[in-house]
Order: sequence, then structure tokens, then C-alpha cells
Amino acid sequence: MKVKRILHKARVHGLILFVALMGICRITHGDVEWSYSGVVTNVPDSTYVIIDERHTGLLALGRGTPVPLDGIAVPEKGSPEEKVFLDILKKTLLGKQVNVKEITDGGTSRGVSVYYAIEGKRRFAPEDNVNLMLVREGFARYSGERGSGDRNLGGMAEAQRLAQEEKKGIWAHYKPETNTVQEATPEPIQPPVTIEQTQSVNVPAPDPQPPPEPQTTPWKLPLLIGLIATAGAITAWRYFRKK
Repeated sequence: MKVKRILHKARVHGLILFVALMGICRITHGDVEWSYSGVVTNVPDSTYVIIDERHTGLLALGRGTPVPLDGIAVPEKGSPEEKVFLDILKKTLLGKQVNVKEITDGGTSRGVSVYYAIEGKRRFAPEDNVNLMLVREGFARYSGERGSGDRNLGGMAEAQRLAQEEKKGIWAHYKPETNTVQEATPEPIQPPVTIEQTQSVNVPAPDPQPPPEPQTTPWKLPLLIGLIATAGAITAWRYFRKK
């Protein structure tokens, strides 16, 4: 009976170690989707935002690391459109408590989908999606990509079409017959400070099609793997010591 009990404990410990190692391998060599809350502490340029305390549970994704907004096309550097968009990003997100969906590819961010945390609630509703709102109101262009895997970004193409049709923001001089924007300095746009202070936005329904399967990029976390290996060695040492 005692031998069976010892063998059972050894199997349980081995299983735990195996699951932990598989999790580490998944994080370091594959795509992992995260959902978390944080505060936008900086908007360094029109490409990236910095979200403080990017972590889920006990696992930190990075602190002070610039991450790109998913589905947002980067304006041309130094253009009037970029200057207006950067100002909008700062007024819209800087210092705001947000909910975030993100996919890391081997530890590298493939883009974040940001949601306003209305009254501190942690929800991911389409009407709270800042990425979608920026495109729908004509503040930004849709990049045609969806790196975070967030299904709520599925309406981005339709949101841009509606913004063009209504000649909002950067589409004020848009010519649908030629699919071009007439050269003109964009007029100053007053972005909403929070979702609650704006009128309801016609948000397109999410794309029923799942996002394309992302490519993986190998990446290593020797420190985490070392910690797991050390834990396994200690467990094995305690087991054989008791035996």
C-alpha cells in the first residue's frame, strides 16, 4: 500500500511538471491570447501605446513596453494626418483605465485591442472598442490586418466604409469614384474623452469568420525554464529523500 501511494505521488508530481513545461513551451514558442486591464501611461508616437503593468495573473507580459494598436494603419511620418492622429490618441487614451486583448507571438506582441473600462467594469463589448471607434469616426485608417485575434475587430472594414461614406475626419475629401483622398490639411478633430460622452456609434457586427492562423516565431525565456527545472529537481529530491 505504501509503495502504491509513493508511486501515485510520483505520477502526480511528474504530471504537474509536464504541464508546467508544456505551458512554458507554448508561451515561448507559440501564440498566446491574453486579456487584462491596465492604464495607458504613454503614447510615444502614432504607432504605439504603453500600458502599465501588462500582466495576467502572476505572469508579466512586460512593463513600459510599447505595443501597437491592432488593425490601425500607421499614418505617414511627419504628415498632417499623423499629427492630428497622435493628438487624438493622447486625448482619447492617455491616463485612461482600459481593458485589453492581446496576442503574443513567441513573447512579441502582435497588436492590442483596447476597450474603455466603463465605470471600472472589465468587459470587452464592441461599443467600448477604441480601435473600432477610431476607424468609425474617421480618426484612423484600417490596416486590413487583425493581429490580436479579437473577433470584435471584424467590423473594421465596414466601419471604414461608413466613415468614408459620411466623409468623417480624414475622409472629408474622399472621392469614392477614384478611391483617393484629395490633398488637403485635415481640419482639427475633437476626439471624445470617453465613450460615455459621445453619441452612440453604429458599430458593425463582428466578423463571423475567425482570424487567420498567425505564424509563430521561436523565442526563449531561459529564466522561466530554469525556474521550472529547479522546481522539478527540488520535487524529485524531496520524493527520493522521503523514500
